[in-house]
Amino acid sequence: MPAKTIIITGANSGIGRAAAARIAGEGHRVILACRSLEKAAAARADIGGNTIAAELDLASRRSIHAFTDWVHQELDQVDVLIHNAADFDLSKTEREMTADGFERIWFTNHLAPVLLTDRLMDRIITSPQGRVITVSSKGLLAHPFQTVNIDDPMFATRRFTPAAAYYQSKLAQNMYTIWLAQQLSGTMVTANAIRVSKVKIDLARFPDLPQWMKNLYALKSLLAITPEQMTETYARTALDPSLRNRSGTLLDHQLKAVPFPAYAKDPLCIERVMILTYRQLGIQPAVTFSDASGPAEPTGFR
Repeated sequence: MPAKTIIITGANSGIGRAAAARIAGEGHRVILACRSLEKAAAARADIGGNTIAAELDLASRRSIHAFTDWVHQELDQVDVLIHNAADFDLSKTEREMTADGFERIWFTNHLAPVLLTDRLMDRIITSPQGRVITVSSKGLLAHPFQTVNIDDPMFATRRFTPAAAYYQSKLAQNMYTIWLAQQLSGTMVTANAIRVSKVKIDLARFPDLPQWMKNLYALKSLLAITPEQMTETYARTALDPSLRNRSGTLLDHQLKAVPFPAYAKDPLCIERVMILTYRQLGIQPAVTFSDASGPAEPTGFR
């Protein structure tokens, strides 16, 4: 298999780091895109291979622009973009706003991946078989009535909890994956989501977590898989030739297709969420769906 160029966000720890090591070990070039350049460099030194440390803070629009500018200067194409990084700090009791004026979890977990993908689409589209991979959570199964609050996605007037913000953002990413796969129809680029199962958590990353929560997660870890086990799903979704024509699919940790939540599949709900997304970002989609009869304007983006 020819060497590919793969960007993994949040690749300095956990599943992201394990995936970077696994993929780099096969001879591919991996960009470790991390909020802390120092931590990215430390991970690069440990992983070795053809890896590059890069700074990318997904809570900062300026950082996203700087990173994508760097990609355009240094890379002719991007074969795979894995949206691994996410904000889910259970110790938070109040919403936190970014410097750009967005609720941090909503921006980091949903708006930022959309913006990052859009700004890199010209590099992904040049790949012989580009892949965009988002990351969902099996925890959504425990929230069957979860929706995206179109009127208040950033908890300006409703009660904030990190879990509510996180699962809303992950549901929105499910919807983005389905939408993006439709927009990319007819191209060589695919968009799929990985549903992460219960994975052992490094509790040292959350020093402010209440002790009862630490005890709960320690108990859950007894039934959880390791980051290395989840890594195999990342690697195969990124590299497996048999998946080259699969798009708009949610894959579990065993690489089996599983259904998206009913709300996430509703075409009208998807349209509303994507209109909201691009309106908040203040940009037009980088790709729009067209069929054999000719170009078609994406509904809602006129």
